[in-house]
Amino acid sequence: MHAAPSTRSAGPARPASPRRGRRRLTTVLAALAAGLTAAALPVAAPQPVAADAPDLVSRDGITVTATRWISPRTLEADVTTALISANAVNGPHRIRITLPTDYFQNPTARYPVVYLLHGGAGGSSAQWTTGGGDAEGITAGKPVITVMADGGKVGWFTNWVNPGSSTQRWADFYLTQVVPWVDGNLRTVAAREGRAIAGLSMGGYGAVRLAQDRPDLFASVASFSGAVDLGDAGTRTVVTQQAVQNGFPADGPFGNPFWPGDTVWNQQDPMRRATRLQGLQVLLYAGAGIHDADVLERTMGQSADRFSRTLRASGVPHLWWMYGRPGPSAPYGCDGGHNFGCWNFAFRDALPRMLSVLRTPGTPAPTGGTGAVANGPA
Repeated sequence: MHAAPSTRSAGPARPASPRRGRRRLTTVLAALAAGLTAAALPVAAPQPVAADAPDLVSRDGITVTATRWISPRTLEADVTTALISANAVNGPHRIRITLPTDYFQNPTARYPVVYLLHGGAGGSSAQWTTGGGDAEGITAGKPVITVMADGGKVGWFTNWVNPGSSTQRWADFYLTQVVPWVDGNLRTVAAREGRAIAGLSMGGYGAVRLAQDRPDLFASVASFSGAVDLGDAGTRTVVTQQAVQNGFPADGPFGNPFWPGDTVWNQQDPMRRATRLQGLQVLLYAGAGIHDADVLERTMGQSADRFSRTLRASGVPHLWWMYGRPGPSAPYGCDGGHNFGCWNFAFRDALPRMLSVLRTPGTPAPTGGTGAVANGPA
């Protein structure tokens, strides 16, 4: 808007009084002094730019089409792979990587990796950073690389029995592509003692299942409200319903859920493969639900309890924390439910435990040749 013209006569110009002149001079000098003071203040540390990023190249069956910074520590890559169809993922297929705070300040250091898996029903690689998760805050100051790769709309970290019109080979994607791709692109401890895997809900199952598939790859596994009992009728109902809701066959992930055609469900059930976790650090967390009608978290808690008893009977040491209702209030307000208030708490508690068994910068490699890294000397 323009100011309306004044109707007052301008009259003859009056010379500025000495007092008004001094006030104007004082104002100018004050502004100049403020500007000089601001210029002398310390400049904030620059944000990472593309040139500072690790050179995330295409390899191991993964094609990188673009990269971008999500925050000063978290880098995101758009990827494609022949093992996964585009329609199997919520949005573009991406991998997020949160780097240690000092990654660029220690250019020769190698870091262990935590593979952090998301949940189903709308989950994606963004869930642990900008979808409610506090992976950045939890790992701040910790000597660890955090990798959050997509696990699909309802991928269940398995090679689908009936993928329909899609291609969903999630177990192969993680174990034969993501792990070597990460080791080839980042300064990792590319050995068993340099890897942990954890996840929430669907990802809790995925973490345990992948660790059981390849116990030689991981030193630690953690499940947060994970579906660790595929024999549970409620769990089978959720898996099949979510497949249909996302446009896939009901028997897609694990085949026929009904006896006697449920062979794959049984083969991939963590309960039936407990001894494969012998020698790994195993961490289980779940709540009792925010109320009695919270069937989802109550089911996950009961499944974790059965899995804990199976591990104990199999002679597999583990931690099982049923944090009840409500869960620990600080610092995320865990109410015992199926939500990030509890999953953030669980990851925050699990991470120091993981680091106690992982090889971090400055710790010696184990004897016996198991500490060699695949992408160069530590």
